[in-house]
Amino acid sequence: MANLTQGSWRLWFPAIFMWLTSFYVFFLMNEEFKHWLQLRTDFLAHGDADTHTQRQYSLIVERIPHELRSDRALYEYFDALFPGRVFSACVVLNLPQLEKLSAKRQQAVRRLEKSVAFYEATGKRGTHVVGRSRVKVFGIESLPIIPSPVRRGRDVDELDDDLIRVTATDSLPKKGERVDSINYYTRLLVDMNTTIEKMQVEKKELAAKGNDQIRASQWMEHKVALAHDSAVRALGGKQKSRRSDGLVLDFRRGGTGQKFSSVVHTMGLDFLFGCLSYANRKIDVVVDSVVGTTHSSTGFVTFKDMGTLTCAVRAPLSSDPNVLEVAVANEPRDIKWENAHINLDWSAGRAASANVLLFLGAILWSIPVAAIQAIANIDSLATIPGLGWIGNVASDKFQAFLNAYLPVVALLCIILLLPMAFEWISVSYELRKTESDVQRAILGRYFYYQLANVYVTVTAGSLWDSLGEMLDHPSAAFEILGLSLPKCVGYFVTLIMTKTFAGLPMVLLRFHALSRMFLLKLCFNQKLLTQRELDEVHKKETLWYGWEYPTQLLVIVICFTYACISPVILPVSAIYFLGALLIYKKQVLIVYAAEYESGGELFPTVCHRTLVGLICGQVTLIGYSILREGFYQPLVLFPLPIISILMMRVFQRLYTDPGKYLSLERAMQLDKHATDELTFGEDTYRQPVLAEKA
Repeated sequence: MANLTQGSWRLWFPAIFMWLTSFYVFFLMNEEFKHWLQLRTDFLAHGDADTHTQRQYSLIVERIPHELRSDRALYEYFDALFPGRVFSACVVLNLPQLEKLSAKRQQAVRRLEKSVAFYEATGKRGTHVVGRSRVKVFGIESLPIIPSPVRRGRDVDELDDDLIRVTATDSLPKKGERVDSINYYTRLLVDMNTTIEKMQVEKKELAAKGNDQIRASQWMEHKVALAHDSAVRALGGKQKSRRSDGLVLDFRRGGTGQKFSSVVHTMGLDFLFGCLSYANRKIDVVVDSVVGTTHSSTGFVTFKDMGTLTCAVRAPLSSDPNVLEVAVANEPRDIKWENAHINLDWSAGRAASANVLLFLGAILWSIPVAAIQAIANIDSLATIPGLGWIGNVASDKFQAFLNAYLPVVALLCIILLLPMAFEWISVSYELRKTESDVQRAILGRYFYYQLANVYVTVTAGSLWDSLGEMLDHPSAAFEILGLSLPKCVGYFVTLIMTKTFAGLPMVLLRFHALSRMFLLKLCFNQKLLTQRELDEVHKKETLWYGWEYPTQLLVIVICFTYACISPVILPVSAIYFLGALLIYKKQVLIVYAAEYESGGELFPTVCHRTLVGLICGQVTLIGYSILREGFYQPLVLFPLPIISILMMRVFQRLYTDPGKYLSLERAMQLDKHATDELTFGEDTYRQPVLAEKA
C-alpha cells in the first residue's frame, strides 16, 4: 500500500480483503469451537485415562463462611441441600509447619537413597557433616563435600574416632559433627515419621470437628445481629431472625419488624449496617491471609452422581452472593496445594495490583527495548572493552548482516525472560491455586506484552523517525506517515524468519533436556546416582501453554496487522506455520507428557486473544486508510471491530459458558446409563501432606 498514491481507488482492495479475512476467521473459529465443545463435554462426562474418576463428581467451594469451615459442617450443609447425594467434604487447612516438615522428610529420603547408592557402588559407607549444605542442579544433589580431616602426625585409620554412629536410643548429633550417613538419615526418618503421623492425626481431627473459637469478625457480626433483634423486641415485636448453622438466612417481614426496617431506612442506619457488614468481610480476608488461620475458606465436595453436581454448580446455593462460590473442581495434580488455602479475595486483590503494575510496564516497554536495539549493533559492540576487534575484522556485508539481525536476536532474548517473571508473579505474589490458572495468567500477560512490542515499540520508532520530516513539512504529514508505517514490515519479516530458522529448531532440539544430559555426562558419575535422580534427568518434557501459545499468537497478530498493508508478510508467515505444524505435532504426540489434564480449558482464552489480534489489525487498517486519504474505505471498515467484539460475546455464550459444566440433561443420562461401580477415596482431595504415608 505504500506504493499507492494518496486517495487512490485501489484502497478498496485492502478493505475488501480485510472483510473476507475477518469472516473467514469467524467461520474457522466457529468450526473449531464446535469441535472443542464436543471434546470438552466428553472430558467432563468421562474424564481422561490419566485423571481420577472422582474429579468428574467433585466441585471446589470458595468463600466458605466460618460456621461451615470443617469437614463435618460442610458435609452437613450440602447433605441438607442434596439429601443422601453427598459422598465426602473436606476443608483445606493452612499447614505451614506440616508442609515444611514434609519437605524436610522428602529431603531426608533422597539423601538416604543417595547414601545407599554410594554404598552399593563403592562398598564404603558414606559420611557427612551435619548441617553442611549441598548443591542441587536439575534434580541431582551433590555428594557431601567433606574436607580431609587428616592432619600432620595423624594416621588415616584414626578418622573413625571422629565418626558418630547414631543408634535408636541416641539423640541426633548437632551441626558440625561428622556422622555415618545411612545411620543418621535412617534415625532422622524414624523421628520425622513419628512427628508427622502425630501432626496428621491432630490436623485431621481439627478439620473434621472445626474450631469453636469466636474470632473478632464473627463477634462483630454476632453483635450487629443481636442489636437488630434487640431493637425489634424493644419496639414490641416478637419476630426473631431465623438462623441455621450460625448463618443469618432471612428476616421475616411484616408487623413491627417491617416498621423498624422502615425507620432504619429513613434514618440512614441501613448504610451504617451495610458498612459494618462490608468491614466484617474485609476483616475476614485480612485475618485469613495475614494473621493466618488453620481453617481456610476453600473446600472440596464430592457427590455420588453427576446430576447433583450439575445442579449444585449451576444453582445459587445461598441468598448471600458473598459466600459459597462453587465451580467444577480441577484434578488434584492441577492444584497447587501450597496456595490452596489462600483467601480468594486476597488473591484477587493482589492480581489487580499486579495487573496495574504490568500495564504500566507494557506502556513503558519501549524504553528497555529501544535501549537494547540501540546497543545491538557493530559500532556499539566495538566500544565494549575486549570487543574492539569486531569492527576491524567484519566485512561490510557481514556488518550489515549483523546490524540487521542483532536487534531481532536481542529482542527475542529479552522476550524469553518475560514468562519467568510472569510465572513468579502468579505463583509467589498472586498465590494462584491451580497450575492451569497460572498458565492462563502467563498466556494473557505474555500476549499483551507481545502486542505492546508490535504496536508500541516498533511502530512508535517508525513514527519517531518521521517526526522531524513532518515538522519540516506539516502539510505532508499524512503522506509521510503513510510511507513510514509499511517500513516496519521489514523488521517483522526478519523476526518471523528468525523464529522459523532459529526458534523452531531450538524447539526440536529440546535445549533444556539436552543441557540436563550434558550435565549428567560431564559432571556426575551415574553409578553414584539414585533412580529418582536418573528419572529426573530423563523425565519427559512438558508443554507449557503459557509460554508456547503467545509465540504463535505473535505471528498471527503480525499477519493480521500487515497482511493488507504489506502482503509480503503472508508467505513468510505461511512457511513459519508449516514448520510449526510439523514440529509441534511431533513434539505433542511423541515428546511432551502432560503433568495434569485440564480438558482444553485454555482454548477459549487463545481464541479470545486471536480475535483481539484481529481487531488490532482492523483498527490499524482503518487508521492507515485515513493516512492514505481514503474517505469511504474507513467508513466501510468501521463496523468490523464492532462485529469482532460481538462475535467474542457470541462464542462466549454458545461455547465457552456451556463448556464449563455439563448440561443437566446430559448428566442425568450419564447417571441413568452408568454401569461401572464408582471408586472414590476420602483423601483424593485431601492435601498431600495430610494423606501421604511414611
